[in-house]
Amino acid sequence: MARTQSTCGALTQKGTRCQRLAMIGASRCDRHRGEWSSYEVQKRKAKKK
Repeated sequence: MARTQSTCGALTQKGTRCQRLAMIGASRCDRHRGEWSSYEVQKRKAKKK
């Protein structure tokens, strides 16, 4: 079964939507995921253990 990867969709500085591919397991690309994303939160939680 083929699975497609979604695009980021975050707003760019120009006001358009980002066309880069989103990170696996996240809704944003590596440029737009930021510290608030679930990906970064999981990384911080894992680091504290």
